[in-house]
Amino acid sequence: MKILLQWARLDATDWIPLDLEIVPTAWRNLPTRPEPAPGEIGGTNNVLGWVNNLMVQGVRFNGADHYAVERVTIGLEAGIKVTVWNDDPDDWPVGERHARVWTFLPLAADPNLGGAINTRQSQVLYAEGERFSRIPPQNTTVLPWVDFIPPAAAITRHGVQLTNAKYAEHMAAQAEWGWRHWTDHLPDSEVVTLPDGRRMLKDQRPQGRYSPSEHTLTWFQRDTDLAQGWSTATHENAFLGVAGAGETESVTTDAAGIRSWMFSTPANEPNSTDWPNGLYRIQLDCTAASTGLVYGLIAGVGTGAFARVSGDLASIINSWQQFQAAFSGTGLKLASQTQNPDAGNADERFGVAVNATGDSHGDAITLRFSADAFADGPWPGAGDGGVGYPTQMFNSRSRSRVRQLK
Repeated sequence: MKILLQWARLDATDWIPLDLEIVPTAWRNLPTRPEPAPGEIGGTNNVLGWVNNLMVQGVRFNGADHYAVERVTIGLEAGIKVTVWNDDPDDWPVGERHARVWTFLPLAADPNLGGAINTRQSQVLYAEGERFSRIPPQNTTVLPWVDFIPPAAAITRHGVQLTNAKYAEHMAAQAEWGWRHWTDHLPDSEVVTLPDGRRMLKDQRPQGRYSPSEHTLTWFQRDTDLAQGWSTATHENAFLGVAGAGETESVTTDAAGIRSWMFSTPANEPNSTDWPNGLYRIQLDCTAASTGLVYGLIAGVGTGAFARVSGDLASIINSWQQFQAAFSGTGLKLASQTQNPDAGNADERFGVAVNATGDSHGDAITLRFSADAFADGPWPGAGDGGVGYPTQMFNSRSRSRVRQLK
């Protein structure tokens, strides 16, 4: 499996691919420099050895004091383990030290998403203080910082702080990569070849690989601007009936929580006065995200939610969060919740807000808009002739607790 490395340099350069299956010692043999002195700034020369950024399957390891990469075998599968940690006493004093150990296995069919090829990622977070007490995101185990054992010095490389201007130069030098580019193990039938020669996983929904929701209306997330008066977000976009062509949008959160995306259906859709009691869903295609970033339709700073929105997009009728834990890492992420919204007017729209919370300077997230980025709800679909649900489902008023988006 390959990793992408970017050195901290005076003259920023693009990612350097390293394939540890072809050259197992590729990481161990990299140039190395001593740990930066307190307050030392990088990017003042082109000597190699300090890491600016590292990426595996679209997970971006930015802002770490130390980096280590190892090959692992789980079952009969070869994967990659990346360990990063922050313990600089000036930036991360006692009470804020933490380490993240990520494990990546090759992309494979996800039985929870109708067999769609997806990522398989997990992490162990070693932390103290406030980080240790946070509710962990999906696929994450939290352990005390004192249990962390740093990797061997031979495979450890150090990060260095850059000025904001120099870091921006390094970001601008990076070609766009995402989890769909990690396809070396897949047959040609599963990929498309890009003009630059890279292989990229095909969209999965057009191949019938998605988690179906019976009798439903479906929209697709688009990068088409649509001002959302019911709240504000970095990107305010439309749900449309036609899928996107793979466009992407990014949000930089740094260490803050931000309402990053909002979407709403077109005028007079779904055209229903009494929304059904049932499952409301959105599938995000997160192509890239920083290692400490969490996101989803979750409560917190810049609250994310499903919403029933007024026809003029000026106000919220109801809002509710996803059932799942917050998302982390990259891949196809299906958020859902069963809800029975209040009855209202036929012109009211289906809306969604997605928030993201970073953990370090430079943390960012990128979403991709294609047939794999959809949203749906339990309304009878066009093929149902306006039926498909028992009458009591429409009339039942016993509903789970509704939380208002603020």
